[in-house]
This record gives sequence, structure tokens and C-alpha cells, in this order.
Amino acid sequence: MRAFWGATLGFTFAFIGWFAFAPLLPVVRVDLGLCDNNAVIQLLPEDERVEACVCKKQCKSTIASANIAAVSFDVATRFFLGSVIEKFGPVKTDCMLLSFGAIVVSISAFIQSGSQLIAARFFVSCLGSTFVVNQFWNSIMFNSKIIGTVNGTAGGWGNLGGGLTQVLMPAIYALWRSFGLSLSMSWRLSMFFPVSLYVVLVAWLWFCTQDTTTGKFEISMLGKTRRAGPSDYLRVCMDYRVFLMIFQYSSCFGAELVFNNVLVSHFVDLFDVDLLSAGALAMCFGGMNLFARSLGGIASDWASSRLGMQGRLWIHFLSLFGEAIFLFIFGCIDKSTGGWPVALVVLIFFSIFVNMSEGTSYAIVPYMIPQDLAIVSAVVGAGGTLGAVIATWAFYKYVQDSLLPFKLHACYVMFWALTVPLMRWETLGSMWHNPAKKLVEAPAAQKEEPKVPVPMAEEQPKHAIEEAQL
Repeated sequence: MRAFWGATLGFTFAFIGWFAFAPLLPVVRVDLGLCDNNAVIQLLPEDERVEACVCKKQCKSTIASANIAAVSFDVATRFFLGSVIEKFGPVKTDCMLLSFGAIVVSISAFIQSGSQLIAARFFVSCLGSTFVVNQFWNSIMFNSKIIGTVNGTAGGWGNLGGGLTQVLMPAIYALWRSFGLSLSMSWRLSMFFPVSLYVVLVAWLWFCTQDTTTGKFEISMLGKTRRAGPSDYLRVCMDYRVFLMIFQYSSCFGAELVFNNVLVSHFVDLFDVDLLSAGALAMCFGGMNLFARSLGGIASDWASSRLGMQGRLWIHFLSLFGEAIFLFIFGCIDKSTGGWPVALVVLIFFSIFVNMSEGTSYAIVPYMIPQDLAIVSAVVGAGGTLGAVIATWAFYKYVQDSLLPFKLHACYVMFWALTVPLMRWETLGSMWHNPAKKLVEAPAAQKEEPKVPVPMAEEQPKHAIEEAQL
């Protein structure tokens, strides 16, 4: 359980530093002089009226580039983190990531221009790779029968940090403002809040947790004699099921990262909501992580106990399908079609399906190529972040309309949802085929003269097929 909480808190706190800029962008873009118009809005109820911008043209391009940078470095670090974990173990890997993140977040408090904002968000995105540690660490600690529930809960409560950030950072900024500090000084001091969290957490991880129940992680625990190399990464990525899972995960976790970046600005710009209220609304999106990702894992485990991998794939497909539907609906709502209250209701349902999809994804990952669990966890995790890069660049950076990007993004999610029926294993089956039925009927066919005692069908454990694969 110390490993569970170490992995979970590491990912939760990582989000706070990773997306610290996102809810403060309406303030930061003013301080850095990025605005390309003279629109005046009230950022906080108690603030004097300050020059701000409803971002357009050059301002929007800079912010979009910063949002892309905020997930770009994470793609590379996640991809190679499988090898790093195999070499150093999950505890040391988490400590290294959080320590590097503390340094970068500290430096980011001193930026003075749009290009420096882009650079800061690029390097701080490495904090997102704590997710790979989160899923790998729990996968080697807990029983395979509940791995969907465990990974879903650990990942979901980790992702909850994205929602907490939307509330915490504006609240801390408002606190500094209440002391009479300037707009610039207030948001810069706010950046040191996640740094303080990292210092405390790294010390606890280093002295109070361990890699496995027996102590230090060894590569032999995965049934391997050597650490992963480039050829192993290539072999894993060449598996078409891994390839599909990479992009299926890009359509759910990638969507969550995009929304963490754009939600506060979306509510401020489109619905004229003040900064603190926008943060609270955005928190409702991240807050669904409290139960929804776990719900996806629990539903996957439940379906697996009855239908094996066939059940896991059906739950995965339905979660992605529901996500696409509600994302499209969200892209149809503005002030004339219900305003922010209607948008919030749709956002909550969208968030539930997003997080369920993430939970169902990593309920399947441990069964894909079990001996290469670290690599599969890493490349699928990298795919999630890659989805945010693809979506931000393709749908949000160049499209001037405020709502069209969400509709286009929904089409992207739907496309990858429709690839789930293509996934198939000889021993585990597919959405349309369950080999478990044939295996439990086989003993009956051999009943006349069995050379070796064979258990009856009723005695077959529900997870027999998945356990055999593992």
C-alpha cells in the first residue's frame, strides 16, 4: 500500500507542476505582453480592471504552441522510461523525475517572454512520465485479477491532480493578490507551491517505499534475462494490437491533457466567467478522476470475470464511443445554447467516459505482451501524450472558431474507438470470439479415456485464460 500511495501521489503532485501554467494563462499572457487586442475583462472579482485579451491570432498561436510544448517532451520521456525503470526500479525513477521537475518549475517562475513560456512548458512536461511508474509499480505489486481496479484507481487519483490544479493555482494566486502583491509577483510566487510538494514527496519516496514486496526490483521478476533495448521497443511497437492501443489511449488521455490546457481559458473567453469560477468549473472535469477511472477498471475486471478478454474489449469500446459522443455535444454549446451550466453538465458526462476509457485501456495493457510489461506501459503512455500533441496541433492551434476544434477532436476519438473490434489474441479472443468456452468444453470431450486427470468445466477458474497468458 505504500507503493500504491507513492505511485499515486507522485502522479497527482506531478500534475500540479505540469499544468500549473494552464489555469493561470489568462493572467500570464497579460504579464508577458502576449495580448494582441485591448479587450478588458475582470480576472478576479476583487481585482482592479486590468488589460487582458480574448486571445486571437498571434496570442492564440503562442498559447497553442505552449500547450503543444507542455506535452511534447513527455512523449519522448515516456517512450524510453521502460528501460529506465528496468535499470533503476520504480522508486528511484520517480524520485529522479520529481527532482528534475522541481528544478524546472522553479526556473519557470522567472520567464519574461512567450518563447520562454514555450521552453518552460516543454521541459516541465517530463513530469507526466510519472504515470508510467504509477502503472508499472502497481502492476508488479498487485494480483492480476484486480489489476484493472488497482491501475484504474491509482491512475485516476493521479489524474485528479489535473483537476486540483485548476482550483489550487488560481486560489494561491488570489491569496498572494490579497496581500497586495502585483499581478506579476503573485503568479510567479504561486509556482513555488508544487516545488514544495516535490521536495517533501521525494524524501518520503526515497526513505519510506520500496520497489517490490521483497525489496529492490530485478529484471528477472519479469521473466527476462536482460534489459530492454531498441530492438525490443521496435518489436513491441510492431505488434498491431499495441499500435492500436497506443492511439486508442491517445484519444482518451490525450483528450484529458488537452482539456486541462484549454478549459479555464475556454470558460473565461467564451462564457465571460471570472478566473476563480472558471477554475472551479474546470475542476469538475478533473474531479471525475476520483471515481471514473476506477469505474472503468472495475467494469473491465467485472466483464473479464464473465467473458474474459472479450468482456474487457467491449467495455473499452463502449467507453471510447461514449467519450466521442459527449465531446461532440460539448462542441455545440455556447452562450446561446444554454451557456456554461449546460456546458458543465455535458463536460461531466464527457469526463466520466474519458476516465473510464483510460481505466479500461490499462486493464488490457498487462495482458498484451506480459514479458515486456514495462515497454508496453511506456509506449502506450507515450501514445496518450502524443494524442494531446496531435489534437492541439491539428484541431486547436489553427482553427479560429471556438467550438469547431471540439467537434473535430470528437471525430478523432470516434475513429480510434472503431478500431477496438480489430484487436484479437489467439488465446484470449476478441470482441466477437471467446476461446475460453472451447477450453472449458474440451475436458468433456476427453471424458471417456483421459490419460491425464482433467478438471471439470465447473472447476475452471474464471480467469484461467488470462492467467495462462500471464
